[in-house]
Amino acid sequence: MAISKDVTISEIAARANVSIATVSRVINQAGNIKAETKQKVLQAMAELGLNPSTYCGIKAPADSRSILVCLPNFQNPFNADVIEGIQNAAMARGYRTFFYAASDLRFSLYEYEKIIDQNNFCGLLLVHNVLDTEQLNKIKLKYPVVMCSEHCNLPDVSFVSIDDVYSSQIAVNYLLSIGRSRIALINSQLTNAYARFREKGFLSALNKAGLQANNNWILHITEIDFDIAVSVITSLLKGADRPDAIYCVSDVYGAAAIKAIQNYGLRVPEDIAVVGFDNISLSKMVVPALTTINQPKKQLGHQACEILINLIENPSTPPQHILLDTELIVRSST
Repeated sequence: MAISKDVTISEIAARANVSIATVSRVINQAGNIKAETKQKVLQAMAELGLNPSTYCGIKAPADSRSILVCLPNFQNPFNADVIEGIQNAAMARGYRTFFYAASDLRFSLYEYEKIIDQNNFCGLLLVHNVLDTEQLNKIKLKYPVVMCSEHCNLPDVSFVSIDDVYSSQIAVNYLLSIGRSRIALINSQLTNAYARFREKGFLSALNKAGLQANNNWILHITEIDFDIAVSVITSLLKGADRPDAIYCVSDVYGAAAIKAIQNYGLRVPEDIAVVGFDNISLSKMVVPALTTINQPKKQLGHQACEILINLIENPSTPPQHILLDTELIVRSST
């Protein structure tokens, strides 16, 4: 029977009246399962519109120790430390990592599934947002999947990330504490989960301070690109009404803000204060040095890879949802 709808392991477990771990063991053919229990799971899958033969037992060979790591692109410098953390964890456990950037995130999961099927990867690590949660659920029934940095609203999918809402509140509250109240937001596209959460934190902090956000100062940029950001921020500065602070969801945008402000003949931080996000090396190279929110980038990658390997080696491992701490790094731009 062809797949006809979105089905999760939790739904299969509920239909079969067994645990999620039991369903996972049946799908991955791991451990000793009573024939009667296995039949209940297979029957539940069929009743939910899944063909059991499509999902049960489709695993990489036992000697496969290769992990597919997928990113939206290789341009964002934030990913460099995340990749290092992933590689360190994989090498320590005897696994190889292969990095891939999707040509189109809308259809990326179909692309990844084909790559895994054809190349015998034993697990999938996603370092980007997922637009098609239905397809992610289907892949997860066949292969171990963990998300890193970004995450979605699927309780059965493990992830390691940060609290983007809270981190944005820290950044905005700091700007408010130094007397800045006319704050602009330079954000990426809202198709990215982190962008939605950071914008939510931005708006929440202003609201709690009794301030109204200026919608003309909330800008969304299609890429993490320095030159594009300089152009967008320069247009913002040309307006008759200018902010006294700019909060950027990326240090690349933060560096671009400093450049645009200085090109316009204004001073940082005297005229406009700037806060970035990520604490990449660039934040210490610009003049003035950029105040930013530090993410534990290597730890994000390392811990996500550890969780994936544990899931590969023990398919009954329960899902883990981990949020790591961030911190405000105050520098000269504020």
